[in-house]
Amino acid sequence: MKVGMNMFLWCNRLEPAHFPLLGSLKMAGFDGVEIPMSDYSSAELSAIRSALHSEGLQCTMASILSDDTNPVSPDAATRQSALHKLQSDIDIAAELGAESLVGPFHSAHKLFQGRGPEPDEFEHCVSVLTATAAHAEAAGVKVAVEPLNRFECYFLNTAAQAKKLADAVDSPALGILYDTHHANIEENDVYAAIVSLDTRLNHVHVSESHRGTPGTGSVNWHNSFEALRDTHYDGWVVIEAFAQDVPGLADAVNIWRDCFGSKTEVYEEGIALIRSGMNA
Repeated sequence: MKVGMNMFLWCNRLEPAHFPLLGSLKMAGFDGVEIPMSDYSSAELSAIRSALHSEGLQCTMASILSDDTNPVSPDAATRQSALHKLQSDIDIAAELGAESLVGPFHSAHKLFQGRGPEPDEFEHCVSVLTATAAHAEAAGVKVAVEPLNRFECYFLNTAAQAKKLADAVDSPALGILYDTHHANIEENDVYAAIVSLDTRLNHVHVSESHRGTPGTGSVNWHNSFEALRDTHYDGWVVIEAFAQDVPGLADAVNIWRDCFGSKTEVYEEGIALIRSGMNA
């Protein structure tokens, strides 16, 4: 198991001003960080890579899609734009040395149609993600697709839907990201949901019901960690929390108040929860 901290708590683009945080996270016991995807230049990626190396940290990267890069769009050009965006993100992740590219890139974030998913949308998504997975495998990067709750997307909400999608793509490079925040809303039985993913599970987000300090909300941590232990999960477990002071992020994920005493509290108490839960 590798324990990571998502940098979205501080930024939506990793800059040199954030580099001092890396040392603090290393001292707290983290193996790596999850870096927001952006249009980083080669020079910027080199600087980030050096900063990570100096602290002995590894990384993953998180990405998201918009309505003009929507894999389930009825418009073929939009679907092609989605593929190009994902391939570019994979290339950036590979250049940085990231192990995985993760996120809800099955569909556009917060784009609703006033209905549920349709069969042709599923086929569109499978087609885009099959090509994405082939690119990822060639680049040596894993891909983890994240189902979101019904208030953030309509296409992929549950572990069962995600497994069906991953089974249809059927690539060793593509798996499922299980996020405890979304599962807390959508799953009737979080233990069964995790177990059902079997070997398709390749990334985990530890995120509280209110998106603040893990362990202070309503997520069923006992059953979540029990399922991860029982399935011998040994991949990344990454804390994801959000704050009001990150431009463009609060409105994207509906954060209107900070649900933590401090950002330090989030990662210190969060990593203690993970270590305790996974080693019970």
